[in-house]
Amino acid sequence: MSFLAKAFALTLATLPLSLQAQDWPNLDAVLFQTLANKPAHVEGSYFFPNHPDPAQATEALGFIYEWIEGSAGSVSIAVGRYALNQPGPQFTYLGPISQIWGHGPRDAAFYPDRIEVTLTTLKDGEPRCCPTGETRYTIDRTTGSASTLWTR
Repeated sequence: MSFLAKAFALTLATLPLSLQAQDWPNLDAVLFQTLANKPAHVEGSYFFPNHPDPAQATEALGFIYEWIEGSAGSVSIAVGRYALNQPGPQFTYLGPISQIWGHGPRDAAFYPDRIEVTLTTLKDGEPRCCPTGETRYTIDRTTGSASTLWTR
């Protein structure tokens, strides 16, 4: 198993228990259908609703990490925004999020004018295998484009 596959498996194992314990539908089916080019190549997926209870959630971010065929374990990232309609929830894909990179998305926060999320990213001079930096992105709700809020 490649380093990235191990890292994704570890990260997936630490998903908030509140998401795993609630009555969410098959989230991978939703994310794979809208974000994955080849679902068989997906190495990790993340789902961040604006509320842990599916009956109260109204929107979410989804992340897919997909193995790049022919590479030695490299992955691409695809991020999308979803509306969650009740009852259900039923998912409506609102579109892709661009200009966002990194691994281990976390700490998603939903505000009236933007969405913020933190990812692990490379610091200057770090080998590609072992990022230790953090980047906080802000996502424009109108354009779906992310920009860097801070990096450390």
